[in-house]
Amino acid sequence: MAPLPLPLRNRLAELILEAFEPGEARATVLALARACDSGDATSDPAEASRLLDLGWFESLPGGQIRLRGVYRAHGADLAERASRAASVVRDWADPPGQSLVTLLERTEALATHGLYFEVHELLEPAWFRAPEPTRTALQGLIQVAVAFHHLENGNREGARSLLTLGVAKVADAGSALPLDARGWLDGLRVTLAALSRGQDPPPAPRWPRPRRPTS
Repeated sequence: MAPLPLPLRNRLAELILEAFEPGEARATVLALARACDSGDATSDPAEASRLLDLGWFESLPGGQIRLRGVYRAHGADLAERASRAASVVRDWADPPGQSLVTLLERTEALATHGLYFEVHELLEPAWFRAPEPTRTALQGLIQVAVAFHHLENGNREGARSLLTLGVAKVADAGSALPLDARGWLDGLRVTLAALSRGQDPPPAPRWPRPRRPTS
């Protein structure tokens, strides 16, 4: 996917993260995905109202809407990202209790759908607050996510540099996070080796799912 303009990208990421909770943000993400999939049109007044509130759409005769001119050039990229986000949040329910596992399950879901910028936005506040060694482990996850975000945008050198740092931090953190990251780290090293040789990297290895505490 091509990079979206910064204000659009940041607002969409904020909306996606809010949409993990049932409510208006989730309804807006789902409406956005449906509108973009159908050519920026909707016959549902509630959905149209939500999308118009974003400031990205304009009204058309007959109660339909479309992306405003300034955003229309980014319609395909916005549609793809909104569709991925809708796949994540449509039926999302957190595990019981708010915990590190909840954060990591959300992270895994976003990464699995290629929403690496949103992974960064999700993890950064937790990284600021976390004690060591959890702090270093979370920083490693952020660096890996940003590496794949760079790779998505064609910045291979930036991806290689951050992936090197991220792999080292996650590996050094050991059991600081409830993740079985060994196989994932092996896959990341394959990606890193390809980038270091100037080759096309393989598909990103599947992000590890956290271990839920046993009762």
